[in-house]
Amino acid sequence: MCWSGEASTVMALIGLTGSALEARKSFTYPSELGGGSEWKVEGVSGKHTLRALTLAYFSLMELLQAFNYTTLGMVDPDNALYALLGYVHISFQPLFITWFCLSFLPRTRRMYWVTSMTILSAGVSFLFLCGLIVNPSLPGCFAVPCQPLTDIGLLMQGDGMASCSATSFVSSMGDWHIAWQWASNDCHFIRNSYFVIAFLLPIIYGAYRVMLYSLILGPLLSLMLTNNPHELAAIWCLLSIGFLSAVKIPWMERFLTCKHASWKECFASFKK
Repeated sequence: MCWSGEASTVMALIGLTGSALEARKSFTYPSELGGGSEWKVEGVSGKHTLRALTLAYFSLMELLQAFNYTTLGMVDPDNALYALLGYVHISFQPLFITWFCLSFLPRTRRMYWVTSMTILSAGVSFLFLCGLIVNPSLPGCFAVPCQPLTDIGLLMQGDGMASCSATSFVSSMGDWHIAWQWASNDCHFIRNSYFVIAFLLPIIYGAYRVMLYSLILGPLLSLMLTNNPHELAAIWCLLSIGFLSAVKIPWMERFLTCKHASWKECFASFKK
């Protein structure tokens, strides 16, 4: 199995098309509150707008990977730049994953959580960027370069970091997709903050079905598709295009959508 720049380009175009269709719904579908379109009444907090932003953002990653394929195997600044841009894109994914999960909540529940979760997710995104800070004059793990992994099995033991290079940014060909290595520090809590936002907080605000969907299409499936620890991030980003299926397949959207406006209402339904 081997991916290519052309395949990434096709995926990017599909994702951007899906994003445009979701954005169109925001301008044409009436708001649940009445008084005009979803965009006019709810603005960026409308569910179709949140989905459009998420699909567009992950589609841009596919576009980045398409360009990245032109430099694989080379030792030049462009090769390193694409690896760096991959890290920056991943850094802000928690924010868009949060918006996507919130889009499957009823409006009252979504509006209750959207501001606090956006601020928290944005904070974690900036924290993730701090993973690039490595300097011996800094305290703790910020002074220590990350330890590269040689085997994906070591990742489960907590020994070293995936997509790590102690000294440079590198884009190379993995088992079948792009393998990135980033010169980053040894602060594991920075990398783990991504998982807190993507797979823990959705349970708290009620989007647990979407969380399970993205968990299966993200880290679990990625671990099954490669033995190269540096390839996991790119494969995970590729599989995230599965978000498009969640909003375009009616029965899947209905299944992932939370029906209850609060946890109290949810628990009350269990008693009936």
